Amino acid sequence: MSRGSSQRPWWRHADVVGGVVASVLATVVGVVSLRAWEWRPGVPPSLVGDSPVVLTQIDEILVHGWFWESAFVGFPWGQNASFFPELNVIHVLGVKALGLLGGDAATTGSAYFLLGYPLVALTTYLLARSERLRRPASVVVAVLFAAAPYHAERFEHLWLASYWTLPLGVWVALGVARGRSPLAPGQPRGRRFVLTLLALTLVGLSGAYYAGFTLILLAVALVLRPGSTGRARSLRGGLISMVWLAAVTALPLVAAKIGMAGTSSTGPRPATRTALESERYAGRLIDLLLPWEGHRVEPLAALTQAYRDAGRPVTETLALGIVGVVGATALVLVGLRSLTSGNRAPERLRLWTAMWVATAAFYTVGGLGSVVALFATPQLRAWSRLSLVLLLLGLLAVGHWLSRPRGRRMAVALAALTLVVGVLDQTNPSRAPRYDDIATQLDGIRDYTGSLAAATSTGCGVLQLPVMRFPEGYLPQGYEANAQLVQHLTDRRLAWSHGGMSGTRAGDWTVGIELSDPSALVAGLRAAGFCAVEVDGAGVDPGSPAVTALTSRLGAPVARTPDGRLQAWVLPDDARGTAADRERLLSPVVVGLVAGAITVDDRDVSQESGPRAGITTSNLSGETVRGVTVTMNVTALGAAARDVVVRRGDEVLARVTAVADRPTPLELVVDAPVGYQRLTVTVDGDPQRNAADRSVSARFENLRVRASTAARVVSTHDQARTRAVFP
Repeated sequence: MSRGSSQRPWWRHADVVGGVVASVLATVVGVVSLRAWEWRPGVPPSLVGDSPVVLTQIDEILVHGWFWESAFVGFPWGQNASFFPELNVIHVLGVKALGLLGGDAATTGSAYFLLGYPLVALTTYLLARSERLRRPASVVVAVLFAAAPYHAERFEHLWLASYWTLPLGVWVALGVARGRSPLAPGQPRGRRFVLTLLALTLVGLSGAYYAGFTLILLAVALVLRPGSTGRARSLRGGLISMVWLAAVTALPLVAAKIGMAGTSSTGPRPATRTALESERYAGRLIDLLLPWEGHRVEPLAALTQAYRDAGRPVTETLALGIVGVVGATALVLVGLRSLTSGNRAPERLRLWTAMWVATAAFYTVGGLGSVVALFATPQLRAWSRLSLVLLLLGLLAVGHWLSRPRGRRMAVALAALTLVVGVLDQTNPSRAPRYDDIATQLDGIRDYTGSLAAATSTGCGVLQLPVMRFPEGYLPQGYEANAQLVQHLTDRRLAWSHGGMSGTRAGDWTVGIELSDPSALVAGLRAAGFCAVEVDGAGVDPGSPAVTALTSRLGAPVARTPDGRLQAWVLPDDARGTAADRERLLSPVVVGLVAGAITVDDRDVSQESGPRAGITTSNLSGETVRGVTVTMNVTALGAAARDVVVRRGDEVLARVTAVADRPTPLELVVDAPVGYQRLTVTVDGDPQRNAADRSVSARFENLRVRASTAARVVSTHDQARTRAVFP
């Protein structure tokens, strides 16, 4: 066999070497950014935000193979996560593969988090080479994209932080824009055809956001198609790519639909988005240009923080970094020059520019993302996450100019300088996880749950206070939304009440617990399989009247964390309830108000609304509850008087004229059918803007309910008044 370059082994091919170099450098950057040498097995990079949710999912994947059902959270019904479907099938498979090597959820999750760096670098390197960038430039683009400014802090969004599939979607979209889609009818079926189907499949199974963003890029490619032959065949190839991607993305949704079958709805599905959220979670161009808020140069970080403190809050890290900003600016200038002077830039620059501008139009506040939310679907609310696409295109532009020097030494020197500047700008090891602090926190909770398990019986449930809806809902001020899931991660001998899906019986029954009658509550809990009550002092005052009334019935706590934040009481053996007590506990009728956030003060519980609101009934029992009397007070906002009308369909159930200077009583009698019901409330006249810059028309206060039968009916306002239940 000839030993010429054409016959060299595949592992010695220059692009194989380049991909390995990019992956190794990205891994080094990840290790340094995360200070991985300080990590030890069993310690996750984070316990805040959505990190406990991610760790719970990984735990279920390792123990039961998937994460859509769990009996250890959402007790007694368990959690059916089909109602909040994650479409990250490829990442779940990756975690399962790592789990075969051993290790718990924290260890496996940490490993997959770090693995994201070389995976992103590898797919980005392949994209850069497919765009004809030189190898040193491709390495720079790959490593800097893997080291996106937010990457090291995104364990709480582990699936989003594993954005290695995004370059694959961009690769397919660029091919469609050039009219080279191998999926077009009549095109030869070869390696590129297989790779395109594989890329689209991986993207479609990597989560809703990256699949949705790739669909948008494909649509943009079909509309713009600069450099395309313009033939109808290439158009059909792009459409087939979109159909394939949409079909693959729909598979997990179909599985979730099957998983929801047989579970009745007692409220709106969790995480149902609105068009307004696309405005709230869109990005601003200035956020791309400002330094990263975690920048290692303190004055630069302070500049960004000062701007954000004075303006609209931002929920994502959006900075492109110096190199990304240079590339993005160059692309915009290339586009402007082409428009004003007629000078034609290289084809790839024109194509990247068109893609960048179109992506920015979806990314920005009030942009095309809002159009999609209003006329198609509001579920992709965080359009700011398109900053990753903008960063990738900007880095490709920098790679273009790094590929221009003819001399190898000059090309390597410029690439190395750019890489060093970019890495220093985009990373800050001083912001790495505080592993010792996380380990200490976990050890304290582990000792606490171990003591509680020893004082109870295996498999019994723990009622957790405060009560909050999962996965999203109102929270105590400054409280971590998912903190109550951490206990489950430290001891599997007990089951926990938090984690049942909102909108189902598993999650909604806790909203109806009545702390005002401790004896009845304890009897019902015992009958339902509970053995303990936990109070989290970070979310509810253990000395509040509602909590004290319950805990004084239970005696002294049997377990507490070293910081005293978590305390637990065992339910007495002499309080065993009956089947009727269990049914009464788990089958309330909860009446609430769909309006703004609930506000609780010393006298009143209130919510403000715009021109439209709603009164809801969530009936968890097995039969219709008739004759529920609903009363509240209404005050007009922004006008001397406003007509307030409550309707069920076209039927008017109640009508009052609310005035501005005093609360006006509103009363109606409704039937609560099994499951969920929403009555429409309309307030006439133009709304006004309140201090939070929201449109408001009326204030509703002190929602009260009573039943004409023996059914247990509770009001969300009365529950909120306890400051231990947050409906």
